[in-house]
Amino acid sequence: MKAVQLTGFGGPEVVRIGDAPVPTAGPGQLLVRAAAAGVNPVDWKIREGYMKDFFPFVFPCTLGNEMAGTVEALGEGVEGFAVGDAVFGSTGPTGSWAELVAIDAASVAKKPASLSMAEAAALPVAVVTTAAALSAGEVGKGTRILIHAAAGGVGTIALQMARLKGAEVTALTSPQNMDFIRGLGAQHVVDRTSDYDKKIGDFDVVLDAYGPEAQTRSWPLLRPGGILVTLTAPPDQEAATAHGVRATMVFGGANGAALKEAAGYAESGDLKVSIARTYAIDQAVEAMAEVQGGQVRGKVVLTI
Repeated sequence: MKAVQLTGFGGPEVVRIGDAPVPTAGPGQLLVRAAAAGVNPVDWKIREGYMKDFFPFVFPCTLGNEMAGTVEALGEGVEGFAVGDAVFGSTGPTGSWAELVAIDAASVAKKPASLSMAEAAALPVAVVTTAAALSAGEVGKGTRILIHAAAGGVGTIALQMARLKGAEVTALTSPQNMDFIRGLGAQHVVDRTSDYDKKIGDFDVVLDAYGPEAQTRSWPLLRPGGILVTLTAPPDQEAATAHGVRATMVFGGANGAALKEAAGYAESGDLKVSIARTYAIDQAVEAMAEVQGGQVRGKVVLTI
């Protein structure tokens, strides 16, 4: 089968697109014929070795961590799915950029009929990451939350899920994306290139999907006892203490229940998926380059 694999850590030259062994569905797993797969910043970070201390990697290693497709086989003990079901889910840090994917059934949900395979493939990582972040921040009705990088793959889903939980959402984004973000339901949209840290504040939660610079500017924007939840880099705990706030870093884990909830919102039209561009699987290197450029609005997706 065709797969996108790493032969080691490095730049585009370590990516190999070609034949790989066909996986089988182990106990508790599904074998899925993938139709599309999402591309995320973590993919190029894995390629370049930034994540080698967080996860074990054995080369060759298939890239990708989310996909949508059709169930071809069920592993022992799997219930609630059948051969032929259209599903979407996250494989974890690696494994989804391939024609056939073995994935834990607990990490999968049935694809909403209202979404294409490409749209469904764009959801899993953003959904499970958002679920972890909103849980860490105890986001609910009336929570005042500020979201950095709101036009990105996670940001577009996080602002919608926070709003659906009853939060008051302020979104930071580039000037060219402000109308786009308003269309996704953010109550307040702020130009991230402005002196925003002098104009807004008193948030219960700040969600950092941007990086250390955003963290530094966010400390004074939190109310006393508020929390910075970051997806990008470990927060400075000394700075948090000095400002009288809390800070934590989260990773999205297997969460079929969160995917099922998101599927329901998508079916009802309350959750929109934004695709920036699709690439064929043979263009995986070009897809990663676009994501690494940091200007993507929504998600980049590979078609398989």
